[in-house]
Amino acid sequence: MSKIYNIKYLRGKECVFFVGLFMAFLILLPFNNARCEDTDEADRGEVSAPQTVKEELREGEKAEEKGEKKEVIKILSPYLGNINITGGVSGGWFATTNEGAGGKKDNFVLTNLLIDLSSEMENGLFGFNAGLGGVTTPSVFDSPDDAIPDFRIQYAAMNLRPIKSLPGLAFQGGLLQPNSGYECTYTFNNRNITVGAIASQQPYNAAGARATYAFSEDFRIWSGIFKHRLARDEYKTEYGNVPSKNVQDSYSWEAGMNDNIGGVGLSLYHYHLTGLRHLTGVAAEYTINNLYMALNVDYWRWSSEMDRYFEDSSSIGAALYIAPSFKKFSLPLRLEYIQQGKSRIYLPNQDAENIYAAALTPTYNFTDNILIRTEASYVHADNGFSTSKGKPKDDKSLFSLEVVVKF
Repeated sequence: MSKIYNIKYLRGKECVFFVGLFMAFLILLPFNNARCEDTDEADRGEVSAPQTVKEELREGEKAEEKGEKKEVIKILSPYLGNINITGGVSGGWFATTNEGAGGKKDNFVLTNLLIDLSSEMENGLFGFNAGLGGVTTPSVFDSPDDAIPDFRIQYAAMNLRPIKSLPGLAFQGGLLQPNSGYECTYTFNNRNITVGAIASQQPYNAAGARATYAFSEDFRIWSGIFKHRLARDEYKTEYGNVPSKNVQDSYSWEAGMNDNIGGVGLSLYHYHLTGLRHLTGVAAEYTINNLYMALNVDYWRWSSEMDRYFEDSSSIGAALYIAPSFKKFSLPLRLEYIQQGKSRIYLPNQDAENIYAAALTPTYNFTDNILIRTEASYVHADNGFSTSKGKPKDDKSLFSLEVVVKF
């Protein structure tokens, strides 16, 4: 364990060093540019009209040299004039019951450390977006084992709008975040601390390309194709008689649409993981006064190559989100039900045919960017969990306390 920890720690130091170096470059470059401009003004103020031919030549050489410097800066940094830096840091204490064999009952966890860099050219035809940092995504099914995340590139996309006459058409390529699903992997953007049962099976980042067409500000359609998943163990099958599959390099594709109808934000999506399983889902959200509400419904189905190994080939589940807010205080509530039968989509035990989950997350916002929140969650599934000694249990409770800083 100590060797693994040291490797992660070194990666973390390298990532922090890289991010610090990059940010220093961004900070210093405008100062260098400003110095050139200030020098121009000072020179214009100090030098009087040339009196000789030699003085004229020297002044011409200086002006030409300064102009060349400005052009070099302009060429090297076409995006730095409007670069955006956002992100967040979050972490806290987590404790659980029925942590499973080898799991931890409690731990301090750094859940997120993410720096997001984005920019685009002035004409909007080209841009980029990248996320650097680490994430530990706790779900209602997990024990708090990973205290420090693995720091790396989380996502990185090049954005292109190639046709000026079609400003709604856009392409992305690189390591992309999926559009399918409701909750965010980077949990400081969610209303709850833990990821819900439904969201625990929604897809994660993968290398690929996506095309989007926006008919209006609200209505857009999109599709993408992916290979080489960021999480090596994502959707890895380990069910005894089921063939073990590591789908990291498997092809997958997704398609969907987003719209706003009568104030209801709507997202429809289909995610097709070739040779393994397929997801079809819908998410809707609505805000009235100080009450936010959302509904997410997911239908999973094993592919024709896999369904022979399961008594049930599909699973359906729904998550309801209710979050009333009172000035600086909010009280997000998440309620979930999953009917997985014997498909083992969410939990590997065949007895866990029905899953019930709830999470309550009282939150206090000191400012728009700094908050503290606590959460109590509960999950029930027949023989779906176990003690540290491997004894089957039907229930699991988790308590957490987290501080979030966004920037």
